[in-house]
Amino acid sequence: MTVLSRTSKLGFKIESVAGTYEAPTVAVPFTKASYDTVIDPLRDESVRANDSVLQGLYQGPSQSTWDIETHLYPDLVGYFLRFIGPDTVTAATATTLSSSSSIGATSLSTVASIPAGSIIRIDTSTNTEYAATGTPTGSGPYSIPLLNAPGGTSLALAIAHSSGVAVTTQTTHTFKQVHTGARPPSYSLTVFDNVDTRGWAGCVISDLAIKIDPKGTVSVNPKFAGFPEAVVSSFTPSYSNQQPLLGWQWNMTNAGGSSTRGLTLDVSLKRAVEVIHSSDGTQAPREIFAGALEADGSYKAIYENTTDYLLYLNNVQSPATALIAQPAQVGGNQIGGASLALTMSQSGFSKGTRDLGGVYVQASYSLAGIHNTTDSGVIQAVLKNFSTPSY
Repeated sequence: MTVLSRTSKLGFKIESVAGTYEAPTVAVPFTKASYDTVIDPLRDESVRANDSVLQGLYQGPSQSTWDIETHLYPDLVGYFLRFIGPDTVTAATATTLSSSSSIGATSLSTVASIPAGSIIRIDTSTNTEYAATGTPTGSGPYSIPLLNAPGGTSLALAIAHSSGVAVTTQTTHTFKQVHTGARPPSYSLTVFDNVDTRGWAGCVISDLAIKIDPKGTVSVNPKFAGFPEAVVSSFTPSYSNQQPLLGWQWNMTNAGGSSTRGLTLDVSLKRAVEVIHSSDGTQAPREIFAGALEADGSYKAIYENTTDYLLYLNNVQSPATALIAQPAQVGGNQIGGASLALTMSQSGFSKGTRDLGGVYVQASYSLAGIHNTTDSGVIQAVLKNFSTPSY
């Protein structure tokens, strides 16, 4: 019987031991997913005194491939950013309200101070509310002004909160390369496709693409190479309830300043992945090894001045940062104010094509991350959200 693809479910877990399958702990709400177990055909075309070419067909080494596309959910993307390097966590500031607050209030009174420009979560469960903070005043308790976004307009509370409830800032997750020989993690992927439940061990990311377009959601597209599939137990997914980062929340910084010229940005991260078949007497790989990291970008912008173009023409290798930052609230809806910053602290422009074919003049640029000490590599990612454990 034909089955409905929308009732499929996909999950994964970062493996404790590379190549050893583990049941999923993270569910992936995907927009596209394709998977394949690849078995190389070994052909016997020996001459045997007959009029046929193929005399035998045998199974050779086996491996798998995965291609997933999803929206950039701020609590999910950190698992994929482990492709860059390990997660260094800067812990949140946690305090409590020193007095109750009412609906419409534009400030809070807290036991401990909160740095200006922080995104905070107030209260828990159905009373959860988010805000950005202005400059605190007082010496304990502290008065904390509330804003919709750092540096934004005043925000009025939509919910009343009792004295003593929790007030917490975001956790900062910083992903940088390491050079000690430790390789990126492997993942166990599990899918139920309405036919049966299959698991793939030892999956390693080879490509990670992040696409930003102000007219759509930000998307993330990891591709994996892994071990062959096996039948595994079913699982019950628990999906993210967070809003994905949206393209209109993007700000581009290059040439030493913030720019509103950006039309689209595709960031492509790659590691050459080798599926190693060796003398271990099995059809599956011995291991899957990820090589060094490359970071490239394709940037389209309004061509209204030569600021971007001179970076290419004069080989100016300045920092380039793509920041996607949610507001704390939109129309009274609690969004959360998560953000992702992708920074090439030394970027090189290798293409500068101007296009006169549209209604207005545009330009397309290619840029690449160059190894530098600030990033400890070619790129770094800084993710801010309310997920406290390291990824």
